[in-house]
Amino acid sequence: MRELGHELISLEEARETMLSLIGVIDTEPCATPEAFGRVLRQAVEARDLIPPFDNSAMDGYAVHAADLAVASEDNPVTLPVAFRLQAGDAAEEPLAAGSAVRIMTGAPLPPGAEAVVPHELTEFTDTEVTFSEAIDAGRNVRLAGGDMRPGDVPLGPGAVLGPSQLGIAATLGYAELEVSRRPRVAILSPGDELVDIGEQPGPGKIRNSNACSLRAAVIESGCEPIDLGIIPDNKPAISAAISAAIERGADAFVSTGGASAGDFDFIKDVISEEAEAAHVFKVAMKPGKPQVFGLFDGRPFFGLPGNPAAAIVSFEVFVRPGLRKLQGCSRILPELFEVRFPFEQRYKPGRVFLLRTRVEPAADGSYEVVRPGEQDSSFLASLARANAIVVLPSEGGAVPEGATRPAFWMGGAGR
Repeated sequence: MRELGHELISLEEARETMLSLIGVIDTEPCATPEAFGRVLRQAVEARDLIPPFDNSAMDGYAVHAADLAVASEDNPVTLPVAFRLQAGDAAEEPLAAGSAVRIMTGAPLPPGAEAVVPHELTEFTDTEVTFSEAIDAGRNVRLAGGDMRPGDVPLGPGAVLGPSQLGIAATLGYAELEVSRRPRVAILSPGDELVDIGEQPGPGKIRNSNACSLRAAVIESGCEPIDLGIIPDNKPAISAAISAAIERGADAFVSTGGASAGDFDFIKDVISEEAEAAHVFKVAMKPGKPQVFGLFDGRPFFGLPGNPAAAIVSFEVFVRPGLRKLQGCSRILPELFEVRFPFEQRYKPGRVFLLRTRVEPAADGSYEVVRPGEQDSSFLASLARANAIVVLPSEGGAVPEGATRPAFWMGGAGR
């Protein structure tokens, strides 16, 4: 068991230690229409030309480019309309020179046709059409295989299946996909001070808000929550809850509170005494200094601080990447982007400061920080409008007005 006394460990080292101990969950087949949010565990390979035939990108008229070579405002060219094609038709009849075909978007191009003139650039009747400008061959035509060809692999293992990815799989004829089984994550809420959220707290009591936040974060991470409810503040009760969660099929655990050095911080003790690869960290970050991690039969256990803001920030920094690793995601860590401060921001030195705030687009296309609220680790109000976490280095002091710092989106944007 690794336990650090007064030594601080970097956020990156703590996270890498946790990730190195997390395996990847098993797979299962899933019908493609039901696979939204799942993590792909196979290659999706094109087996046909996409699109499968040359087709029109416009509603208009299919023509031979040579027939319009001399067309102009002063010398319009009028052609007879040979026939009509719409999406779903079979284009079997060739287009004869000196004629045009009325064609709809997505309809197959008739043999011999080289270009499509949008109907708004023509004058037409049911039987003929007049053109006032020339057109190059290939204009407004989507060529067979222009998007994908056999052997192309647009999706690989680790892709998170959103609407676009599912559309690609469906286009390529994959009615079923091999995906990661959706992990079941047990949520523990140890604390004699806790009451259910619908209750009026008595003296010394608070509502169990962390479990509600964590449940949503677990779902947002593509997992299924198992809420174990409020657990008494003692080691036997916590141990029993972990065992019960394993019997219910838990693949991972998240708890809040009990990770620090208080007399009643029993999560730390249970992990230290019972877990495999147990780690008790003091992380050089604010909020979220105390962190606990271990494995129960290979299942990762994340012990987060009890302060609400610290718990949410810690979930974003440690748990969400861990659940991505568990599901086999190709992108595990959050992607950083630069944000500009339109005001001076001061903060204390000593630890990396994770500023929870709102980030909005600026007029020049960059991102800009909205002045944040109170950053106490026990306060939730600053999270009401926050959509990002800005990473401020441990040197502290002031971020000058106009300076930029790295940030990442909260809530799994880009999972």
